Amino acid sequence: MTLRPLHRFSLFAILALALVVPALADDVRLDIRSGASSRLPLKLTAFTPAGDRDAGATSVQADEVLAADLRNSGAFTVARAWEAGGAAAAASAQAEVGGKWTQRGSTIRLTGEVRELPGRQVILTKEYSGPAARWRDVVHRFADDIVLQFTGELGVSATRIAFIVQDGRTKELWVMDADGHDPRPLTADRSVAQSPAWSPDGSLLIFTSYRGGGGPQLWVLSPEARKPFLLSGRPGLNTGGAYSPDGTGVLCTLGIDGNAELYRLDARGGSPQRLTTHRGIDTSPCWSPTGREIAFTSDRSGVPQVHVMDADGGNLRRLTYDVSYTDSPAWSPRGDRLAFVVRTDGGFDIWTCRSDGTNTTRIVAGGSNENPRWSPDGRHVVFSSDRDGKRSLWVSDLDGASPRKLDTGGRKAMSPAWSPRSGATSSR
Repeated sequence: MTLRPLHRFSLFAILALALVVPALADDVRLDIRSGASSRLPLKLTAFTPAGDRDAGATSVQADEVLAADLRNSGAFTVARAWEAGGAAAAASAQAEVGGKWTQRGSTIRLTGEVRELPGRQVILTKEYSGPAARWRDVVHRFADDIVLQFTGELGVSATRIAFIVQDGRTKELWVMDADGHDPRPLTADRSVAQSPAWSPDGSLLIFTSYRGGGGPQLWVLSPEARKPFLLSGRPGLNTGGAYSPDGTGVLCTLGIDGNAELYRLDARGGSPQRLTTHRGIDTSPCWSPTGREIAFTSDRSGVPQVHVMDADGGNLRRLTYDVSYTDSPAWSPRGDRLAFVVRTDGGFDIWTCRSDGTNTTRIVAGGSNENPRWSPDGRHVVFSSDRDGKRSLWVSDLDGASPRKLDTGGRKAMSPAWSPRSGATSSR
């Protein structure tokens, strides 16, 4: 790589029944939260195909995947130079993206290049390769490096999203690429799976399942091996699993004491440590990025509300007071905000607030929107919604733009969980 100086309601319902022009690359940073108008205009030129006869066809597909990746990053507006009117749309572009696409046998090689405009000085050039069967991964990696060049943080195109698919009375665990490509099942239990969550390195998924005909238990599986292992099958409830940021512990709700209380287990499901003691229902726990605090839902104040406590269970406090009935907290990987749902007459809206509970802001409304989960860069929130009539998965870029729908093949999809970057694809 060459860089030039230019550089849900889930569980609770169940339990209750800077834009800077790129003149100095080291200083280029984008703040997408200031609005869609802050996105950097990019001009995309078509990849030059080389090698086998099929290279021309796959390069055209690669052009479109790259354009979608960059647009969906939340950092750029994208003008496709190969489209009618593309040249006019690219007139305001501040950088140009292109490269060479070589396909030989079962291998793809991409030589990606980014130039500043109008001077056309090269500010990024890098080669990528991979199996032809996974050519999209090669494009995703280039897109993520382009985001890194202009924002200082790697993009998330090469990540995955786990989710639940409901078919009749059954709910199975599925996974797909972050752009909605290649949705595929991980379980086929003909039972009910719920609430998936990734391990910090992206190698494992923890989820709740009624497989085997018993009550809710916590299971763990590798998305590649697809063989579930029992983590906690204690009497009563075993739900809401969430790995600690260092991977050594698991938060969950257990019912072994006759009430829904929060516990910490070790990574193998042993050494239970009780964290809450209250006759109310405590559920939906999530860690802060530092592992020092825990957010969760409790009805101890009369109705479900998001609360926060220290990792040892101390210093417990309610998070917000200016919205009623809150649930499904999710801590931003940046540590500065939490997302959660707020009940409305029509279902749920998605809100965020600072980690101290101030600056509550509604980010998604319309229909019933549930289970918000952050992307690993903290720029996006994936959630489930029935806003177009059928429950499916959507992404908000948090910049005022309308949420975009992920294609799950028409399946009824819910309870998404965004993978960390390190567990993006098995071929990386």
